[in-house]
Amino acid sequence: MSAATPITWTAHTADELHALSRHCGDAKQASRARALAMIMEGASRTEAARAQGMELQILRDWVLRYNTEGFDGLADLPRGGSEGRLTDAQIAEIGAWIEAGPELERDGVTRWRVQDIVRKIEEAFGVIHPESGARMMLRRAGFRLVSGRPVHPKADAERQRSFVAEFEAQLTSALSSEALAGPMEIWFQDEARIGQKGMTTRVWANGKQRPRIVRDHRHGCVYLFGATCAERGVGIAHVADRANTASMNEHLAAIGAAVAPGAHGVIVLDGAGWHRSGDLLVPPNLTLVHLPPYSPELNPMEQIILFLKSNRFANRVFKDVSALRDACWTGWQWLTDQPDVITNTTRRSWAAAPSC
Repeated sequence: MSAATPITWTAHTADELHALSRHCGDAKQASRARALAMIMEGASRTEAARAQGMELQILRDWVLRYNTEGFDGLADLPRGGSEGRLTDAQIAEIGAWIEAGPELERDGVTRWRVQDIVRKIEEAFGVIHPESGARMMLRRAGFRLVSGRPVHPKADAERQRSFVAEFEAQLTSALSSEALAGPMEIWFQDEARIGQKGMTTRVWANGKQRPRIVRDHRHGCVYLFGATCAERGVGIAHVADRANTASMNEHLAAIGAAVAPGAHGVIVLDGAGWHRSGDLLVPPNLTLVHLPPYSPELNPMEQIILFLKSNRFANRVFKDVSALRDACWTGWQWLTDQPDVITNTTRRSWAAAPSC
């Protein structure tokens, strides 16, 4: 048996190697330093290798590296890897494809999969790229597989931008001088159908198979009307059998009663028929401001409703409509017990009272 390779680098003592191992921030480098320190302290190579979970031959290799390069030589060398298959300009062009999205007639799909991008890379550049490498390339370029944000085909983006930019001016023109002079609260309002059929959501599972989730197939439902004020972190709800003007009047009366004494409440809401009805009874301490058509993304109550559906109504079976109604009330109470959730979810920088 050949003699063990001696440690010839003398710049560090065993104690110094232990100290370096505690502060280097590289677990592998620290483990190798501890093995060498053990040898310096008199432990056998076998004991040192076993203690640090490495083979004797591997330990010998690190002794050689240490003898040549010192403590820095105990770190892994940077991986060279192969040169990229695509140029920066080609990667930029791929990014443009992704941003633009595929065309069904031209690309055969309505969303990009990695295999589709690999195929298009070969067609456009004559480069055969493995899917695993293409996936890494896309991630390095900043792309992730995410859910798209639904947008109504009739939505007017310019009108939405104008609404946001001119929100303060709209309030100034819509409110009386008395309301403008006093304290003001901005509320967002919306309603949603909550049905027995419900929804299923993603859940944690062992990954071996999709978990089974019971889902009702009855069609009983109620309507949850909700409104929140981000600044105060409060919310008001109304549960009704129908979404109509009568239900909206009850909801507005409850909101008006919840507005702080002496303050005026501005309710930002969509243009549903029962929000614009001539029979609508708006309390004197409220003013309604309607969003542009087809603009749910401007109403954070959409997120509140989704939050409730995902965490309180999904993956459940309700005995009857009465149980569904009870679930809406207890779910709303659960929400209002978390004022930070209301504030963080519904605050919008553009939805602020006019500065006087």
